[in-house]
Amino acid sequence: MLRRTLSLLSGPLLAAATLVGGAPALLAPAAIAIPEAEAIKKLSVIPVFVLTNDQGVPLPIPRDKTLILPMYLERSMADRELANFRKANPQLKAQVLALPLNVASEKVDELNKQLKDGRTLVAPIVSRDQDREQAIAILKKQGLTDKQIQDGLNTPVFFTKPFLTINTPEGQRGVFFFRYDEMQKALAAVPDAKKLEPQAADLTAALREIIKAKDDVFVFFPTPDYFNLVQEQQQLQQKGGGGKPAAAKP
Repeated sequence: MLRRTLSLLSGPLLAAATLVGGAPALLAPAAIAIPEAEAIKKLSVIPVFVLTNDQGVPLPIPRDKTLILPMYLERSMADRELANFRKANPQLKAQVLALPLNVASEKVDELNKQLKDGRTLVAPIVSRDQDREQAIAILKKQGLTDKQIQDGLNTPVFFTKPFLTINTPEGQRGVFFFRYDEMQKALAAVPDAKKLEPQAADLTAALREIIKAKDDVFVFFPTPDYFNLVQEQQQLQQKGGGGKPAAAKP
């Protein structure tokens, strides 16, 4: 299921799954500690932003027999694409819809099952350029080739070796970050930060690590847009708006 679900979001899986710090240990078989669905549910704190019509129906880009539906990790990127879309299609009503990444994954699966004309919906996760550049720099420093990175790095995430941990209601957890600057901010608050070496991975490799861990010991750090959406929802609830900010409009 992991291969099928996430390949729709982030392209081919890592060749030999070696992009978590170039760690061959990822190839070793291990008992699954937590169900895959529970691992993917951890992505609920990572919102993605997609273009839809005013009814919430996605607006993918046709390309041969493939439909491309970019899923932006940054609301500002989606807003720019919305402005471009409206300029090119003034007769169509469009908006930006915010979805948790785990829910978006399920939606992509559902939409693919509904396609009957041989087409496939592919929904790449679009990261910030600076995060991809940082991930590439880290992986090159670890000795990976350009081809290995090109083939294996679709959605970069960051962590440290040994793992930077945070306190949660369930105890301490190792953290994966979607933004390099968020990891650096967290490291700035750690007294022995120099002992923690920044690492990069593809999202699918990080999820493999979460599933294969002996215990449930990892989390994803929420992106800034997650906190913004939570604040918007709280404001809507205070105003009696039902707390359902479905569309993230510019």
